[in-house]
Amino acid sequence: MADIYIGGHLPKNVQRHVVFPYLLLIGFLGVAAIVQSMPMVLPIGPMYWDVLVYYDAIGRINAGQLPVTDFMVPVGPLEYWLAWFSDTLFPYSQPVLLTQLFWLPITAPVMAAIIWDASKRSKMAVWGLLIPWIFFTALPFNLVTYNNFAGTDAYGIYNRHGSHLMYLVAATVLYVRSQVLQTILLSVLLLSLAFCKITAFAAVGPLLVLALMTRRVQVRTAFTTALICIGVTGFLEIFTGVVSAYITSILQLASGNTDTLLPRFLTAISLRFDILAAGAVLCVLLFYAEVLAKRRPRDRDRKGIAGWFDRDWIWIGLSLACGLLFETQNTGSHPYLLVWPAVLRLLLRPTMAFGKLRFAIYVVIAFVIIPPVSNIAHKAARAAALAPRYEHLDAPRLGPLGRVSAKDVYVEQAQRMRGIYIQHRTTMAEIAKTEALPSFRIFSEHDYQFLLLQEMDLAADAIMKIEARSGEIFNDVFDLDFANPFTYILKKPGPRLVTIGADPSRSIPVPDAATLAAIAATDLILAPKCPYHHARAELQAIYSSALQGRHTIKLTDCYDALLKPGSPVLKSIYRN
Repeated sequence: MADIYIGGHLPKNVQRHVVFPYLLLIGFLGVAAIVQSMPMVLPIGPMYWDVLVYYDAIGRINAGQLPVTDFMVPVGPLEYWLAWFSDTLFPYSQPVLLTQLFWLPITAPVMAAIIWDASKRSKMAVWGLLIPWIFFTALPFNLVTYNNFAGTDAYGIYNRHGSHLMYLVAATVLYVRSQVLQTILLSVLLLSLAFCKITAFAAVGPLLVLALMTRRVQVRTAFTTALICIGVTGFLEIFTGVVSAYITSILQLASGNTDTLLPRFLTAISLRFDILAAGAVLCVLLFYAEVLAKRRPRDRDRKGIAGWFDRDWIWIGLSLACGLLFETQNTGSHPYLLVWPAVLRLLLRPTMAFGKLRFAIYVVIAFVIIPPVSNIAHKAARAAALAPRYEHLDAPRLGPLGRVSAKDVYVEQAQRMRGIYIQHRTTMAEIAKTEALPSFRIFSEHDYQFLLLQEMDLAADAIMKIEARSGEIFNDVFDLDFANPFTYILKKPGPRLVTIGADPSRSIPVPDAATLAAIAATDLILAPKCPYHHARAELQAIYSSALQGRHTIKLTDCYDALLKPGSPVLKSIYRN
């Protein structure tokens, strides 16, 4: 693909090339804004509580707390600032839509710049980059299916964000030729990756090394990008202290994940063996065609080490490897988008570029790119078709968090299990002692997530009524569960220094004295009981020293409230 841009105004044919893609991009952004402005109801999906973590952060930021410096976060702080900004713009947005789309203020301008530069060389490259990005950005679904009933995927939404950003990095490297523009885009994307998902930042590193070796990124560009990134992080550290706090939290989380690397690789490979196997076959075919058969299509006529490494099989193979590395840390929500720009470059070759192997190569490419599209499109179609028949959750206290629906059998199951959880607490406690869960897949089941929201609504209502009757106000709130959206629901801060997204097995370091003191000083601590299970028992054990001496009152059938001995609300309750 030869450069056709000489200088000054773009030729008229290039202007036409870029007009319609921009209209599509603007239309997509308009639709995204409209759907976020509407009080939509979406079918609940596995681990819906992943979005509740974002609303814990939004509630805390509204109360003046800052991610990382005031509370520990499972991923980068930029995730939560963007969620807060999006909630400010779209306070009625359904949570899955809001969390799926809140990177658009950054990713949409980056994509616009990429297709502008790519349009100087190829109309098909523009469409080939833009359409997949819109498709995967718009639809909140993962490749891995954790539940066979239709529902949206809140699970691992930050991993999808990392995947989208990695895709834009690969697109910038392969399709942007302007060094100035490439410097700007890489600076934005690498800073975004670092403050979104550090594992995505690390995983894309080998691809950038290859870009430097092949001179697709010039040394001057790399040096300038590094200076910009260092300058921005230095500025943030000097004025906020967020960088050192973020690094500390990363090290703490890394030390708490002691699983060996080999099982993670095996799991990641087994989950998406179809894509990886087809990709490996594609690399073998391309290696034979480019090296052994000496059919060497080139974008630019370059020699030496840069020309040798600038091969399709190397770009595709390394992209697959980088994607696999990312997937080992984030299994289940990564569609290997990172591979697509390299595959697109291959598809843009002349039909006869690989001789007799061309048909086999195109067939294998289909096996690489069709599974993610067909899987996600199927999930989206099922959800759209079945959602109108689902039952809506009635949870007025939750605001947008409660705008979900579920299949009638799951709504019935939630009510049946609620009665069992209440009537057989001793049995649930005995199961928890064995370190087992009532069901191995309980957190993936729609009835568990539906019941969780129902009980949060009842608990919030009970808290508001206690405050109204007593005339006293709880100053802050903490929920002894994976997510604490009560900071958002009740418009109260949570205790400082604690981890949001509290997974006892992975994300909670041993609490220090300051963290325990902050929890001990919290006015209202909630203990969910429907069901009482091992994860909740572990959380209470981790913070047990900060809970001593508290009075337990029954808030609802499924929630206890743990109040400080001197709580004015407690005195009012006893007085009445």
